[in-house]
Amino acid sequence: MNAADWEMLEAIRKVLIGIQGVRTVRLIRTKESVEVPLSRLVAALLEPTETEAGTWPEVPVGAYHLLHWRVSVLDRAMPGTRAFESLVSVAEACRDGILASSLLGGQAEDGPPSARGGDLAPDVGATRIGPIRLAEVIAGQPIALVFHGASGYWAESMTGAATLDDEMLFSSGPHIVTVGSPVRRVKDQMFNGLVGGLVLDLGDGPRPIEQKGILSASTATGLALLEAAIESFIDGHAYTLTTPNGTDYPNCRLERFERLGPPQAGTRWHQTYRAIYQQLAR
Repeated sequence: MNAADWEMLEAIRKVLIGIQGVRTVRLIRTKESVEVPLSRLVAALLEPTETEAGTWPEVPVGAYHLLHWRVSVLDRAMPGTRAFESLVSVAEACRDGILASSLLGGQAEDGPPSARGGDLAPDVGATRIGPIRLAEVIAGQPIALVFHGASGYWAESMTGAATLDDEMLFSSGPHIVTVGSPVRRVKDQMFNGLVGGLVLDLGDGPRPIEQKGILSASTATGLALLEAAIESFIDGHAYTLTTPNGTDYPNCRLERFERLGPPQAGTRWHQTYRAIYQQLAR
């Protein structure tokens, strides 16, 4: 837990305060025991549970920090009563309110799926939330409806932008460019009676360059247009590829553009991809 995590929790707490029917909201530490006076029910308790670091599976650059938390909505209500139905409505409003404010005032950003699995949705959203469940009923204690969630941000910059022919096609998300080894073309010629062989130097050959990354756009249509713009460069012509660290690789021909799985939607739309180039001449 760091200062940014507590700012995230405070942003969630402010959302809960604005939910109709909630009388009090408390931000508590992990596994902290708390007593809520009867006069303050319905109460919402916000508790951090754990943190997780991660990167996009296919593009391991940057550092995404995911804060997991839990919200408990408490009241003196028994299942099957109108009071319990009202408690369920309040808990649903709390869940929907947080999801509607998923960016949490700019504190949260989309990121890779959690490596711990679970039932939080959406997988890559700035804020992901699970279903509402009834907590274990303890005699003499308020009824608690609980839901888990997670909110994340990029703790370290993902990477710079790659460009193709000075077009900012890869300015969203992280990108990695892997440059293959230079190739020298030679031909071995053998002759009868010749000890050894004759080697003919045919000059430099093309070398492969692979690029992986995440394309992001605000809408599915915007993402499709971005992909189409990249595919338009598969035309047999050579262009200059500029890597995220600023290195230029001229005379690159785009051979293939592959989508690595279906697009994923959080607050934006994201597509993992692979692009294969041939650098025809250095």
